[in-house]
Amino acid sequence: MDDLRKEFENFMAERCVANECGEEEDSYEYPDYVEAINSELMPPVKSGVYISRWDLKMVGDAIDASIAMDARARMFKMLMRSVHDKETMQKLLAAFESLVDAKIEPYREMAQSYPASAPIFEDKIEKAERVKASFNRIIETYFPESEE
Repeated sequence: MDDLRKEFENFMAERCVANECGEEEDSYEYPDYVEAINSELMPPVKSGVYISRWDLKMVGDAIDASIAMDARARMFKMLMRSVHDKETMQKLLAAFESLVDAKIEPYREMAQSYPASAPIFEDKIEKAERVKASFNRIIETYFPESEE
């Protein structure tokens, strides 16, 4: 068994030349707000909604950012690379807000139609509303009004 493992490791070492098999590291220097949005919006346990790859693609289209289909994390980073000013960030966050609203609307309908399940849906709605409220704080914190 050890010979097989060693043979496999040698095979992989020969096959992977100059870190081709390893994870590509992103050398782009992302602003702090990227992590702030990512940590609040992307995990469904925190935001109450799941943001799919297609959702990210649609949000990108809303701000005229063409992003390729890829892993969610990479798509999110590609989307955030297209934000360079306050106006674009406001458009991006408005698109995310509309997306979150569309995703929680069925939760509201289900909570109303099936009152016994309302606590489950209300928890998700509260999380989504909390994330939407954080968007304003992100704009205020990372894009303060410039004094002229």
